[in-house]
Order: sequence, then C-alpha cells, then structure tokens
Amino acid sequence: MRTPTLKQELTETKYQVKLAKNTATFIWGSTPQTPLESSVDLKAKINPKELLSLANEFNISVEKNKILVQNLEVYNRLLIYACVRSSLRKNIGSIRKLEEQILGMTSWDAHYWASAFRELWWKHGKRTNLQNAIKAFRLFFEIE
Repeated sequence: MRTPTLKQELTETKYQVKLAKNTATFIWGSTPQTPLESSVDLKAKINPKELLSLANEFNISVEKNKILVQNLEVYNRLLIYACVRSSLRKNIGSIRKLEEQILGMTSWDAHYWASAFRELWWKHGKRTNLQNAIKAFRLFFEIE
C-alpha cells in the first residue's frame, strides 16, 4: 500500500483548521484550499499552540499554519475545544478538565455539541452569539 503524498493528502482533506496569530478558522468542504465564505464553520480566538498540542494527541497532519483533518469526529472535537477554551481564563484545572472531556467524550456528544456551535455560527457569524451554548456545555460537563 502506498503512502499518499502531501499533495494527495491535501486534495483528499475535507476539513482543516487555519491558524493565525490568535485565531483558528475551521473550514470544511471539497475545496478547503480555496474555501467559500459558507465553508467556514467557526472562527475562535485561541492560542494556536494549544490547538496544535491537542492535534498531536490525535496524530493529525500539520502543515505550516494548517491542521489537516481527515476525520469528522476529530474535527468536531477540535472545534469544540477551540470554541469552549476561549471562555476559560488561565485556570489550569479547567483547561485540563476540558481537554480530558474532549478526549473522552462519545462521538455522539462530539457531533451534537459541534453541530450546535456550528449552527449558531452559521446563523449569526459572531462569537458573542455562542456564549449561551458554551455556558450550557460547561454546565453540562461541570467545567468551571
């Protein structure tokens, strides 16, 4: 079995996370290299190093400023982490609990919460409209 080249991997990747200075942009679609505005699932303020660290837990390909995700479930988990993490201050205990929750949640939970965050983002396009859903996530999973 041949190992795909990076170029082949990029063309087959349906999900990616573009990292900027303090922002992660989640993009899906058949052409993530040239995404449409409607391909953006979420923009979150987060330290890219934190997201890269979590991506390493999932053994995900990283190319320059992009996390290349082949699997929707892993993409959902990264999206949830980025969305909720920005609501937590520098409380190490809460951050660890969030990371443990992301790694340990069922695929159904990941799908549900990521879909809820995406739907609100698509509807409003603003992070401020996600605050109630983020608060619900934190209350449900007891992350303070």
